[in-house]
Amino acid sequence: MMSQDNRLLPLSPETLDRPLRDLAAPPAVAAAPVVAVSAEPAHLREYFAVVLKRKWLILSLMVVVTSLVAIQMYRLPSVYEAYTQIQIEQRARSVLTTGRAGDLVIRANDPNYWNTQLAKLKTQKLARQVIMRLDLHNNPAFLGANRGTGIIAGLRRVITGAKPKDAAQQKDASAVPVLDESDLAFDQQVTPEMARKLEPFEDTLRENLSVDPVERTNLVNIRFNHTDPQIAANVVNTLAAVFRENDILDETAGADRANTLLGNQIVELQAQIQRDQEARLAYLRGHNLPLGNKPGQNLTEVRLTTYSSQLQQAEADRKEAESAYNAALKARSTGSVWDVPEVQKNENINKIRARISELEEQRAALMVTYTKEWPAVQKIDEQMKKLNADLEKQPEQVLAGMKTRYESARDKEAKLRSSYFAEQGTANAQSTSEMGLSDLSQRIETNKQLYQTYLQRQRELTITQSDRTNNVSTVEEARTPRAPIGPPRMRNIIIAFLLSLGVGVGLAFLLDYLDDTLKSVEDVDRHLHLPTLALIPAPREARRFLGRSSGPEPDPGGNTALALIDDVRSPVAEAYRHLRTSLLLSSAGQPPKTILVTSSQPSEGKTTTVVNIATMLAQTGADVLILDCDLRRPRVHAHFGLPNTRGVTNYLSGDSNVSELVQSYDKLPNLKVISSGPVPPNAAELLGSDEMRKLLYVLAENFTHIVIDSPPAISFTDASILSTMVDGVMLVVHGGRSSRSVVRRAKQQLQDVGAHIFGIVLNNVKMEGTDYYYYSGYYSGYYSNDEDGAPEGAEAAGNGGGRRS
Repeated sequence: MMSQDNRLLPLSPETLDRPLRDLAAPPAVAAAPVVAVSAEPAHLREYFAVVLKRKWLILSLMVVVTSLVAIQMYRLPSVYEAYTQIQIEQRARSVLTTGRAGDLVIRANDPNYWNTQLAKLKTQKLARQVIMRLDLHNNPAFLGANRGTGIIAGLRRVITGAKPKDAAQQKDASAVPVLDESDLAFDQQVTPEMARKLEPFEDTLRENLSVDPVERTNLVNIRFNHTDPQIAANVVNTLAAVFRENDILDETAGADRANTLLGNQIVELQAQIQRDQEARLAYLRGHNLPLGNKPGQNLTEVRLTTYSSQLQQAEADRKEAESAYNAALKARSTGSVWDVPEVQKNENINKIRARISELEEQRAALMVTYTKEWPAVQKIDEQMKKLNADLEKQPEQVLAGMKTRYESARDKEAKLRSSYFAEQGTANAQSTSEMGLSDLSQRIETNKQLYQTYLQRQRELTITQSDRTNNVSTVEEARTPRAPIGPPRMRNIIIAFLLSLGVGVGLAFLLDYLDDTLKSVEDVDRHLHLPTLALIPAPREARRFLGRSSGPEPDPGGNTALALIDDVRSPVAEAYRHLRTSLLLSSAGQPPKTILVTSSQPSEGKTTTVVNIATMLAQTGADVLILDCDLRRPRVHAHFGLPNTRGVTNYLSGDSNVSELVQSYDKLPNLKVISSGPVPPNAAELLGSDEMRKLLYVLAENFTHIVIDSPPAISFTDASILSTMVDGVMLVVHGGRSSRSVVRRAKQQLQDVGAHIFGIVLNNVKMEGTDYYYYSGYYSGYYSNDEDGAPEGAEAAGNGGGRRS
C-alpha cells in the first residue's frame, strides 16, 4: 500500500484546469525555521581538487608558454660585455675659467661636478663621436645583430612603431664621414640629414652602455653589451679615449677663450681710460676749474668757509656793540649814565676821579691849617672845578665812542655778508660744474681698477695654463670578452614556467569561480539543501553515452545502461548499489513503492538512472516495474530492446488492459517494463487523468517497486503532475553541466505542487576530483585482490538490498 493514500484519489476536471502550482496543494503546516547554512572554511583538498580538475589546461598553458619562451631564448644571439675603468679626478681650485663666451666665472669645487661627468659619459654627442671614430655606421654587424628578428623583437617593433633597418638605410648611413682621431670639432661636419641617419646607431649604443661609479672612489666602470665581442671592446676603449680628449678640449678651449677675452677687454679699457682723461681735461678748461688742485682740495670751498666764519664774528660784534650802545642811551635818558659799564670802565674818567680824590685829600690837609682864602686852597679848588667840568663831559664822549664802534661793526658786517654771498654764488656754480667732472673722474677710476683686475687675471690664467694636467685617465683598458653574459636563457625559461604556472592556476580558480554547475555533494548541500542519494561516476569507456538520453537508440546488447548486469565490479555498478540502498532507506517505516525519476533539463541521464536503479532493485528479488511515462520522448524500450507499439498511452486512452501492456526482460524475470506507447498530442492531460491514478493503484497491488520515467521538470509539466501521485521523486543532476539555478528552479517547482523529493542523484561525475577516488581506486583494487574470484559486489547485489518485511 502506498505511503500516502490521499494521492490515489481521482482528480476532478476542475482540478486539471487549474494552474500547475495549484495542483494537489499540500496541507498548510507550520513553517519550519530556516537554518542558515554556515559556510565552512575551504579545505586545502578543495583547492587541490580545483587544480587537479583543470590540470590539462594548466599543463597546456605551461607547456605552450615555456616552449615559446625557450625557443625565443635560444633564437637570440649571445651577448658579450666589455669593461673598462677610468679615473675622474676633481679639478683643483682653478684661477679663472669661462663658462661661456662673454662670461667670466670664478671656478671652485662644484658639488655637481661628479654627477655632471657621469652624465656626459652617456650623452648623444659622445655616442656620435664614438660611432664616427670607429665607423660603426658602416658596419652592418653593429646595428643588425642587436635588432633581432624573434617574437619579442617583433612585438617590440609593433608596440613602439620602430621599423627594421633595411639595406637602403644602411646605404644612406654609409654617406656619413668617418671622424678622424685629431678632429673632435665634429659638429661642423655633421649636417641635420647626417644626424638623422646616425640616430639609430646612437640609440643602440646608449641603450647597451652602462656607467657605474665605484663607491668612495673616483673610479668609473664603463660597460657595453654587444653580440660581437670585438665591437664591444672597441666601443668602451674608444669611448674612454674620446671622453678624455673632450675633457682636455673643453678645458683648453675655455682657457683660450678666456685669454682672448681678457686681452680684448684690456685693450678696450686702455683706450677708454685715455679718452676719459682727455675729456676731463677739456671739461676743467671749459668750466674754469683749477687744474692743479690736489685730489679732495677745493679753494672756493675754503674761501667760503672763511667768509662764513668772519661774517658770524662780525655779526656777533655788531650785536654786542649795538646792545651796549642802546643800553647807554637808555641810561642817559634816565639820568644814570654813570651806571653804564663802559662809562665806569673808561680810563679818562677813572683818572679824573683819581685826581679829584687826590686834590680833595690835599685840600683837606690844608684846611686843617688854613682857610678857604688861602691861595693854596683856592688853587686846589680851581683845579677841582676844572676836573669836575671835564668829568661831566666824559660820558658823552664815551657814548660817542660806543656809537662809533657800533656803526663800524655794522658796516663791517654788511661788507662781509656781501662778500659771503658773492663767494657762495661762485661756489654753487663751481659745484655744478664739478658734478659732471665727478662722473668722469669716477668712471676713470673704475676703469683703472678693472684694468688692474684683468691684468692680474691674465697673469694667473697664464700661470694656470702652464701647469695644467688631465684629470681623466684610463685605469684599465677593456679586453675582448671570451664568454657571453646573456641572454639569461635558463632564468627567463624558469620565470616563464613559474608565471605560466601561476596564470594557469589562477585561470583554473577563475573558471571554477565562474562555473555555475553542481559538481559535488558539497555543492548540492550548499545550494539545493537536499540530500545526495548517490554519486554516479562516468566510466571512461562509456563517458560519451552515460547520462545521455538523446541521439540514436542504443544497441540492447551492448549499451551502457544494461552493461551493469555483466560488469558487477565496475565503480558505476557499485554507485547504483549505493543509490539502491539510499533509496530503500529514504522513507520511514517501509521502502517507497512508487518512485518518480526526473531531471531539470534533457540529457542529464534520468532514463539511464531509471533502468539501472530498477535493475538493482530487481537483483534483490523484488518485483520491479519500469513505467515509461515520458510521453514526449520515450527511451526505456530502446534500452531493453522491446517494442513500443502499445503502452501507457493505450491504457490511458482505454484501449488495453494492464496485463496486456506488461513486458518481461529475459535476463531478470522479476523485472517488468511498460513502455510509453505511441506519442500522444496531449501528454499532460493524459497523465493528469483519473486513469493514470487507477493505473498506479493497480500496479501497486502487483509490484514491490514501480520506477517511473518522466520528461524534464523544467521543460514540461508532466513531472509536476506525476509527482503528486507517487511516494517520492528522485531528481537526476548531470555533474559539472547542470546549472545551479536551473536545478533549484526544478526543485522549487516540484515542491510547489507538494512533491516529496527523496534527494539528488549526481550523475556522470568525473573521477578527477579527490572526492571520487573511492570509486575508481578502492573498488578496482578491492576486486582485483579477491582471491576467491567471487565478486563481493555481486554477493551484495543479491543480498544487500532485499525487501524489508
